[in-house]
Amino acid sequence: MRIKVLLSTLLCTLLLQAEGVDADFEDFDDTSKSTNSLVVSKKSADVTEAEDMSGFEDTSIGESNTTENKPSKYISGLTGKVTEQVALSLYNKAPHSDISSVKSSLFLDYEHKFENGWRFKTNAKAYYDAIYDIKGTKKFSSQELNQLQNEVELFDAYVEGSISDKLDFKIGRQVIVWGRSDTIRVTDVLNPLDNRRPGMVDIESLRLPVAMAKFDYFIGDWRITPIAILEQRFSKNPPFGSVFNPMPFVAPANKKYSDATYALSIGGEFSGWDINFYAAKVRNDAGRLEQPIKPNSLMLHDKIDMYGTAFNVLYGSWLFKTEVAYFDKLKYSSTANKEFSRSDLLVGVEYNGIPDTLLSYDIVTRYMSNYDTRLSREAIPLKQHEYQHAFRVSSDFLNSTLTANYLISLYGKKLNEGGFERAWVKYEVADGVNVNVGVVDYIGGSTLFDKIKNNDIIFADISYSF
Repeated sequence: MRIKVLLSTLLCTLLLQAEGVDADFEDFDDTSKSTNSLVVSKKSADVTEAEDMSGFEDTSIGESNTTENKPSKYISGLTGKVTEQVALSLYNKAPHSDISSVKSSLFLDYEHKFENGWRFKTNAKAYYDAIYDIKGTKKFSSQELNQLQNEVELFDAYVEGSISDKLDFKIGRQVIVWGRSDTIRVTDVLNPLDNRRPGMVDIESLRLPVAMAKFDYFIGDWRITPIAILEQRFSKNPPFGSVFNPMPFVAPANKKYSDATYALSIGGEFSGWDINFYAAKVRNDAGRLEQPIKPNSLMLHDKIDMYGTAFNVLYGSWLFKTEVAYFDKLKYSSTANKEFSRSDLLVGVEYNGIPDTLLSYDIVTRYMSNYDTRLSREAIPLKQHEYQHAFRVSSDFLNSTLTANYLISLYGKKLNEGGFERAWVKYEVADGVNVNVGVVDYIGGSTLFDKIKNNDIIFADISYSF
């Protein structure tokens, strides 16, 4: 059966059964949601949402870098999560065919609050994918084994507190989210992503913490946030030899940088709306190949300027959101001596007028003002005008112990340039025990997506939080 039929059947079945399921449990449901009881679906890290912005809940499911359980009984301030996941590839060829992942992971989080109100927080994650030993490591590239077989990594590690009534300080590895979209990044430029298995989870579970020093100064309804970025990290992309890397050669390593870059956010929250202004000088996460090309050439990450804004308005059951960003001093491999600028515009809407259900749609357009035809010959071709769409629906059943989700993200003005869709269900089996089952369909239509469109996956995992 085609994967799209599976997706459609799963989504339609869940949504059509919603009324019957809710009716059966109506007498037992004391926590049904209403417009006034929900919380904002996703808040900017630089603006605390006003009560009038309540009414939208983040129901996206993914492998987050946080745990939602009460403190450990054994060590005060310690929480964690153990997860076992199995993935089945539907159309891939050997050695990535059939069962493609049997991954065990452990996430630990420790938090300590001092008597003066300051707080220390750190967390780390370790995983091991047994499929490589089961199938035989000689069948896989060394790059894939190094990046996907096992890993131990420090995530958040920071200290934060109040210097005065109007001034807060936070230093260490952290995530700072700009903008509000749950799926598409426009102004959200401060943290790189883990893209090694694209489409499997939402952006909130993909951001990689970066060492930063952040001040928050409060003036009435406004917050001024200067930021020093002390660590230069870049996104983790699919390694050579893996199913999501169609390149015939090993990508060059990233050049290492030890300098600091800077950012500034100014935001305000008001009755029913909020606004943020952003400015940043950061290193371009995408990077470009060092020219002229040599055997030891590196990926360069030039400094770029970004200026942007995010504006959100709540009207009844509707949340309207807009993000605008202007990027300058962009450089690419095929045009190493030329700089480009690009303007991005996102418009989105969320609706929670249906009980226990959240609907959202985002569209972004990216326009390069001084386009050069040589950019169409990049490893991933660049167009002068690009579009991306994202639609998601999430519904809760059985007193919110069962959550059904669907997301589709497509590129192109006519939605015909590739993308992916994902349907997944999360069920709380018992206190701290959750089961997550889903399917991902990759859709062809562009040079990149045509090469990965056969990577469709069915996945299932069970986790225990303590």
